[in-house]
Amino acid sequence: MREPLERDSEIAHIREALDAATRGEGRVVVIEGRAGIGKTRLVHECRELAKERGFGRLQAVGDALESAMAWGVVRQMVERSVSRYSGEIREKILAGPSGAALKALDDAALDPSEAELARTLHSLWWVAVDLSSTRPLLITVDDAHWADLSSLQFLVYLSRRIADLPIALVVATRPPADNFGPLAALSVSADRLLPRPLTTNALGELVGGHAEVIKALHAASGGNPFLSGVLVDELAALGLPLDDAATAAKIGGLGPSTVFRATLGRLPADAVALAGAVAVLGSHADPWQAAALADVEDLPAAVEALVAANVIVTGEHLEYVHPVVREAVLTGLGPIARASLHARAATALWEAHAPADRVAAHLIHAPKGTLPNAADVLRKAASQLMAAGDPRTAAAHLHRAVSERPKDAALRAELGRALLRTGDAVKAHHHLKAAAAGLPDAELVAAAASATAVLHGPAAAIDELTEAIAARPDGESRLHLEARLAVFRSFLPDQRQTASAHLSDYATLAGGTPDERTLLGLLAQMGRYEVWPHDEVAATATRALANGAYFDDATGSTDAMVAWLVALLALMAADGVDVARREIERARLKVRAHGSPVEFAMVTNASQFLNWRCGNMQVVEAEAEGALAAIAQEDPVSQVVGLRATSTHFAAYAALERGDVDAAQSVMDAFDASGAPPMMPTIWLHEVRGLIALARNDAARALDEAYRQRDAMAAVQVDPPTIPWRGVAVRALLQLGEPAAELASEQLGVARKWGAATEVGAALRLLAHAAADSRLELLTESVTTLEASPSRLELARSLVDLGETLRVARRRSDAREHLHRAVDLASECGSAVLRARAVEALEALGDRPRRQVALGAEGLTASERRVADLAAAGRANREIAQELFVTPKTVENHLGRIYTKLGIAGRRDLARVLA
Repeated sequence: MREPLERDSEIAHIREALDAATRGEGRVVVIEGRAGIGKTRLVHECRELAKERGFGRLQAVGDALESAMAWGVVRQMVERSVSRYSGEIREKILAGPSGAALKALDDAALDPSEAELARTLHSLWWVAVDLSSTRPLLITVDDAHWADLSSLQFLVYLSRRIADLPIALVVATRPPADNFGPLAALSVSADRLLPRPLTTNALGELVGGHAEVIKALHAASGGNPFLSGVLVDELAALGLPLDDAATAAKIGGLGPSTVFRATLGRLPADAVALAGAVAVLGSHADPWQAAALADVEDLPAAVEALVAANVIVTGEHLEYVHPVVREAVLTGLGPIARASLHARAATALWEAHAPADRVAAHLIHAPKGTLPNAADVLRKAASQLMAAGDPRTAAAHLHRAVSERPKDAALRAELGRALLRTGDAVKAHHHLKAAAAGLPDAELVAAAASATAVLHGPAAAIDELTEAIAARPDGESRLHLEARLAVFRSFLPDQRQTASAHLSDYATLAGGTPDERTLLGLLAQMGRYEVWPHDEVAATATRALANGAYFDDATGSTDAMVAWLVALLALMAADGVDVARREIERARLKVRAHGSPVEFAMVTNASQFLNWRCGNMQVVEAEAEGALAAIAQEDPVSQVVGLRATSTHFAAYAALERGDVDAAQSVMDAFDASGAPPMMPTIWLHEVRGLIALARNDAARALDEAYRQRDAMAAVQVDPPTIPWRGVAVRALLQLGEPAAELASEQLGVARKWGAATEVGAALRLLAHAAADSRLELLTESVTTLEASPSRLELARSLVDLGETLRVARRRSDAREHLHRAVDLASECGSAVLRARAVEALEALGDRPRRQVALGAEGLTASERRVADLAAAGRANREIAQELFVTPKTVENHLGRIYTKLGIAGRRDLARVLA
């Protein structure tokens, strides 16, 4: 087959994309143009070129009917790769990535929680990674404008993570209807091809004939290859020769409206009826089902006529040669005939026990009352669509279900929840309130309040819930509303005192139910922000976490996972590190087995805080880098922005401990460049900016950042001692030669009110710097206090300060003891800056401690060391990549650098070198 005319540029781009994928550099190509412009031909050409290069190939074609079926295009890709095999070969394929894809889709259909979509997308991404692990992979999707939303979301997900994979993704589509949907997002990372209409010369070469006829054909078709072909067919049927100049005058009366007449107008009635049935059934129509639907008795004759007219192609299924013809056939049927065919199709599919989503795709276009159990079928299909992240289509299904069964309050409630997920709070509120009136369930009342919050703000939702609570007796249903009320109050700073008093009533809850755990988690957060006694906060947070039960409650919702994380942070801020470590490891195992990048980053954020609290700065740095890498391509929703802010915070801490101020500034600059909106986690970044300024001896800038943090905290009425603005302010004032003892004493007061050894010890050290007359006593007390703290780094800091103070006081022996211990602790913690200070002080005493030289394993970065340890333990590259939520290529690159730094040939020598 020769290459398409006037498509040299497009084919060159496709060749380049395939060549790049062969090199392991993924590419995305979007072919965009109106119907008939030649997109399908370019996709076919791409597949032939990939076949010549030995690519694995997955393909799918979007279908208007299947756009209402969750994961329709993805299933089509996978099932096509499986369907042509049987027996042992088929079983082997299903045991590999293709089977994993089908399992991921089936699992998603069982869990309609909002978090499941992210997990499914990640699982499908791994399927693509595995399929491309032995040879380059081409994925083509034609007519993507008809693809289902969930499949389009996967294509976007893949396109953002394709750069270091040997995959070429080629998508053909009509121009997107808006600039905000998945197809528009797909174009951002793509090489966008816009095939132009054929010129008059090219059209003449394609069809031949008199110049005037070609000119008239070009004017009538606009240079559209498909429409030109239709017009040529129509001229042939009318007996008008192309080489007769007189034919040109006849062409003006033809046009796109001739598609139906040119293709079907002269066919037998049975063939036309079959064409209509195939159009309604959608792509891959079963021949016998289509014949039954169309009441066609002589199926072979009808099929033969349609094939001869180049309307359909045959195989196991019947498919239209071109979607424009199918659209013309559907238009020709008219609305009543279409609805009748959809009704018959729905009935036949239901009687054949077809999947609910396939039956529902017809029911939605059929008359009401088509099936006696239509509402149940539509409800089941809607549940699958919700799991696939398509609440809009789910809501359409549920709206139709409600029209079938208008008195079903539970069905109306599901519609309200789906509408809430679409952002249509007005309609959601209407249906949820109506459902709650018909089925007085606490969850429905709470859901209606959520819609109220979207419509009128949290204050209105608070009033609505307060009224509902007052009308209910004590019990579990009332507690559920109390929990939702507490959540809404947590959004409003002016509700802080009311919320605090409200939550205090639940301080003795056992944490035995999800609602109890929610209230206790919010109470722990409140206690941390309002500086309640740390042991009370730790006990409350421990009951909220309930040995992993709170995490289990949260795994269906990203918002709920944020609540879990906040409760865990409160526990660790209260020095409850042992319970927190067990909680984190339990959560890590669950996320590793079946989690999304965002869930991984949440658990990793908790681990960063834990390791920072304990002083393991190398682990902090590795985990911060890992979390930032995992969510680098995620949409900047509030949860993701918060995770990035926290990981940026800890990455900067770790860089400062290494003495790399430029690296700390770089990670801060990267975050600031994202234009993130202000929220609680971004408040704490003022401290990091202040620490960077202090490291550069810019005390004025540091003081300004400290006061910015102070003002932001005051605006939301919080003052936790864990990340103190006063610490930066005191150090800045001292650099400026200004008095700072009063501010340092204030910090000590806050720390003592909190009571955790870590904060008290750090605050005593801060005051020691500001109160020279009491420095020795304060530092001695600081060290004694920090001996009971989990923070070895804070202890090391106080030991260095105490050692230097003792040296100045000429207590050389005592100074040496503290400084040598500080050197060891600083080395264990990975703080090169603190170790250097301790070494310098010892050298001033005449001691010569062993210098650290970054050779061998000590020269590895934190992320490299983590990969090296996993590889040395026998983990394969794929296993390491899955555990760290990165690509196998990233692991491969890490190992290459590791081998070079360690001077070894491969992983066989890793265990020996790292021992």
